[in-house]
Amino acid sequence: MDFANESQPPLDLESENRPSEAPKPVSRVGAFFQRLKQRDLAFWLFLLALGLYLATRLIGLTHFPIYFFTDEAIQTQSMADLIANHYKDIQDVLFPSYFRNGEYANLSLSVYLQWLPLLIFGKSALVTRGTSVLITCIAALSVGLILRDIFQNKYWWAGTLFLSITPAWFLHSRTAFETAEFTAFYAGTLYFYLLYRYKSPKYIYLTFVFAAFAFYSYNPGQLIVPITALAFLISDWRYHWENRNTTLKGLPILLVMVIPYLRYRMEYPGAAYAHLHIIGSYLVEPISLLEKIQRYFSEYGFGLSPEYWYTPNNRDLPRHLMKNYGQILIATLPFTILGLAKILANLRESSNRNLLLTLLIMPVSSALIAISITRVLAFVVPAAILTAIGAERFLNWIQNPWPSASAENEKPTFSGKRIIFSLLILGLGGFAAFLAKQPVNQISLLALIFILLVQNWADFWSYFLNRKNASNRPRTGFISQTVLALTLFASLAGVNSYLLYDALKNGPLWYQDYGMGGLQYGAFQIFDAIKDYQRKHPTAQIIFSPNWANGTNIVAQFFYKDLPPFEIASVAGHITAKLPLDENTVFVMIPEEYAAAAEEPKFSDVHVEKIVSYPNGLPGFYFVRLKYSPQADELFAAEKAFRAALRESFVKIDGQAVKVRHSYLDAGDQEEAQSEAIKLLFDGDELSLAKTYEANPFVVELTFPTPRTVNGFSIVIGSAQAQITLKCYADENSQPVIYTFTGQGSIQQPKLSFDLPTATTVKKLTIEMFDPKTPSPTKVHIWEIKLR
Repeated sequence: MDFANESQPPLDLESENRPSEAPKPVSRVGAFFQRLKQRDLAFWLFLLALGLYLATRLIGLTHFPIYFFTDEAIQTQSMADLIANHYKDIQDVLFPSYFRNGEYANLSLSVYLQWLPLLIFGKSALVTRGTSVLITCIAALSVGLILRDIFQNKYWWAGTLFLSITPAWFLHSRTAFETAEFTAFYAGTLYFYLLYRYKSPKYIYLTFVFAAFAFYSYNPGQLIVPITALAFLISDWRYHWENRNTTLKGLPILLVMVIPYLRYRMEYPGAAYAHLHIIGSYLVEPISLLEKIQRYFSEYGFGLSPEYWYTPNNRDLPRHLMKNYGQILIATLPFTILGLAKILANLRESSNRNLLLTLLIMPVSSALIAISITRVLAFVVPAAILTAIGAERFLNWIQNPWPSASAENEKPTFSGKRIIFSLLILGLGGFAAFLAKQPVNQISLLALIFILLVQNWADFWSYFLNRKNASNRPRTGFISQTVLALTLFASLAGVNSYLLYDALKNGPLWYQDYGMGGLQYGAFQIFDAIKDYQRKHPTAQIIFSPNWANGTNIVAQFFYKDLPPFEIASVAGHITAKLPLDENTVFVMIPEEYAAAAEEPKFSDVHVEKIVSYPNGLPGFYFVRLKYSPQADELFAAEKAFRAALRESFVKIDGQAVKVRHSYLDAGDQEEAQSEAIKLLFDGDELSLAKTYEANPFVVELTFPTPRTVNGFSIVIGSAQAQITLKCYADENSQPVIYTFTGQGSIQQPKLSFDLPTATTVKKLTIEMFDPKTPSPTKVHIWEIKLR
């Protein structure tokens, strides 16, 4: 702009001698509105995008997803239990670092986030989910602000909308799953780190805080966050060194944030390995190291593939999917590829480099087990940023498809670097496309190769293709940036609104497996139905099935202020043993249990009093009264006699095939199932277990092919109290030498170890594990037995 030719107002020399007028005072409210008037269109579109984001999360929040999962209920319920116990957990730890969720402790910050909402509003599914929705706004804000403050994107507000229309994020940001909160805090970490890198080193303090929040929000964050920190440390090491004084001042914050985790690891040193075992990681399987490495990189590659992210898949459970949608809308894939090509072309820039790193880091943790959307959900953050970058490139081309005059007039030159780079793109990209099996992966890779090559030779195309017609074309586009911005906003807003409409209207019928293996439907419906039934039948003693969802005891506690006024048990208990049953007993059964009860000869007069239907109209829960049949006693006696007999098979102990006779196990009636179950006691894995069906004590009788000397033994019993009897036989017909031992296991120390008074040579050894706290019939658990 030529400032020299701009017209200037005439000077008022007399004004220099006049006293200046005092400016009129402006109130804070007035100043605020003045600043609002100065905001541009992008700012207002961003506010509208945030409003739309919130609206599409909060509208119908308890109607989609149609389930209310135990992983949601346990967040608030754990906090309610903590408050009731004066902020101590069951181990008497004040303000525990982690809370148990089923078999392992993997909940932390997500529980504490529910503290104030619980105190103010009480237990409510709407409040629990709504709290999580508000936390996810951090991700919506961060994506837009990263595009504005770091990438200087003209359509920066669109990043928030691209994130909002991502189906995986749309679904999970409407739940109280801790993965959504982790994603939000991880996005905040990325934003503040980039501010530290580009605006001020002092933002490192907020980076540390949000990184700690992400770390404690979700179990995979314990790996993702440290790897991200290491990657950023290496990526920007020069900058870190230049600002080391500021960074070092933030280390006390980091150290304080690490203390809760260190305390937890000291209390539960084997928790990480146990977690891998419980969730079925291949790392604990008896396969070779090479196989594990191959599995890891196969899963890792799949976690980055367009096939997984942009096409509908059957890998994830139905409750984590929106039917006929990819985890990310496939219509946005071309923009993502354009954005990826742009950052790959300039990896010397820290922002591009770090954005790519976050993308590559996301599957690192999930690949240790298996790629699933809950474990890699944070991938949507860098994906939304890339999509917005690609959309800007596309809109820039629409606005002005012609190259600048300098691009036409300056003749480009060849260079060795350019040629080598092109050959690398063709070689590596072509090889990757050749290895890719799915068409969407191949097409995406080929498109990326093409765009990278066009970028690499862009000045040549501009010079040779456009030079002849340069004088005949317009120098500016036909569409203004304002029109393009409003069109883009309207399009993305429309997609947001359609996703909400489709989810609320059609979501309940997308998948029709409403049971344990599917959607686990019923929390919003069945407890209201039980309350209504109990009001009408105050003498009814309800036995409510736990087999419709995981952790139904947690979900039941969530929907009742005190302990639920019913027993949580399956009708199967009354089929396997004769339990109290009278005219006031009412079972709430799932369809599979009702079918079994209706055909069971031990029952008679099976009468259905009420049905709660699934969304598709089929019966979901049956309220049933029934009686024992006249032949029930005879059938029970025959079955008990069958289970009382010891089972026989062989196990491997120290390389020997040892004959074993044992109590009937909770593993099925088939001999093969019983045989496989008893092997778990001698497999060297202290996390695999066998349990009796009803016997107490648990009897294990070992007959060795040749006599062996026993000096002692160890046994893993969990947190049970044990009275253990050893009967040592020198041969199969001799009188036993008997030793007795007592001990108490715990979560921290589930293994008991005992020495015999003297080394004893045995041909046959009987081990009886009795739990004195639990009368028979009960299930006695043993994880491992080791003789020495």
